Amino acid sequence: MSELQKLRDAQTIADVAHILGFKTKALSYILYKESDSSKYKEFDIPKRSDGVRCISAPQDRLKLLQKRLADLLQNCLDEINNNAASKNQAKPYDQVAHGFKRRLSICTNAKKHRNRRYVFNVDLSNFFSSIHFGRVRGFFIKDKRFLLKTKVATILAQIACFKQSLPQGSPCSPVISNLIGNILDSHLVRLAAQTGCTYTRYADDLTFSTNKRHFPSSIAIQRDDDKNVWVPGPELLRLVNHSGFEINPKKTRMQYHGSRQEVTGLVVNEKINVRREYRHNVRAMAHHLFTKGNFLLPTYCKSENGDYSIEMKPGTLNQLHGRLGFIDSIDRYNLEKLPKVEKKQKETIYRRFLFYKELYIAPKPVLICEGWTDYVYIENALRQLASSYPSLVLLDRSGKATFAINVLSLVQAILLK
Repeated sequence: MSELQKLRDAQTIADVAHILGFKTKALSYILYKESDSSKYKEFDIPKRSDGVRCISAPQDRLKLLQKRLADLLQNCLDEINNNAASKNQAKPYDQVAHGFKRRLSICTNAKKHRNRRYVFNVDLSNFFSSIHFGRVRGFFIKDKRFLLKTKVATILAQIACFKQSLPQGSPCSPVISNLIGNILDSHLVRLAAQTGCTYTRYADDLTFSTNKRHFPSSIAIQRDDDKNVWVPGPELLRLVNHSGFEINPKKTRMQYHGSRQEVTGLVVNEKINVRREYRHNVRAMAHHLFTKGNFLLPTYCKSENGDYSIEMKPGTLNQLHGRLGFIDSIDRYNLEKLPKVEKKQKETIYRRFLFYKELYIAPKPVLICEGWTDYVYIENALRQLASSYPSLVLLDRSGKATFAINVLSLVQAILLK
């Protein structure tokens, strides 16, 4: 029986617990006994533009429960889409949402708007908090793809929601927001098709693009007092509000082909790329690390009165690794289209960093093996000798081993050079 059918057949909390791999008592305790303060840790992080974003991070047990619910819903959605595709019934709006989906990313989202005359970006206000408990519960009851029992839909909404809405920080908020956001997508993809535009959504970021000489007024119009300022058109506003969302007027912008166009943080004028300033700054950080042994990173700091300001603070290797890894992922996305010389140039800085991190300043001795699988035999041998060499390998109660050495294959070591 498929996971979707199991979910449709479920009737009690015991059925839901079984599907999610939890004991009924454990699920009941998490939902009905634990206090909100013990379920979530709340904190604020500053936004790039203005204000702060409230994050509600679930504690370990609830986080595991929500992660399993997210995986279950994603598996159900994959099953629904596969069944529809096999019957040639796939709906066009199923692939317009690129956020938090398997095999989709900011790259696939940005690619849809590459090399266009107009690119229009719109953000939704309070995206997650606008999806409240009633909407989540009602969706699972009424949506034709699910049609769950009322009690089961209530339990899923209780697992997913905090303070009567989807919290930012929950593993299952993204997939549920996409399911409910498909209602909005279904309206906007039709509007885009009628007006000759391409439409995509990445979480709360909506993008329309076209090569038409004039941008459709139903989607965006120029303000009478300032022709450089564009506002959402009447039909776009109507459809967004009708779907239960609101547009953030501060994050609405039109981008022309003659200037730099960005979609979800990536430049889309000719090819998908990282902003030149970002790439330059990361390279400068890496160079300073290689030559001086450290680097500075712009960091949000909170003052005594609660305001945030940006200060230059020492960065960590993991922070720089993440930035270089992001740039490398975009380069690899474009890899087949680049000349061989340019490929090598783009890879060099990342490889130098990995060599520096894994070999030059390695916190542990590094053992380089000849084959790819030699480390498996070495680690198994060390586990057997753990009692004789406690300073070399330490086993915890669960049997997990912590080694005093790092193991690389010869091929991995060569690739780092």
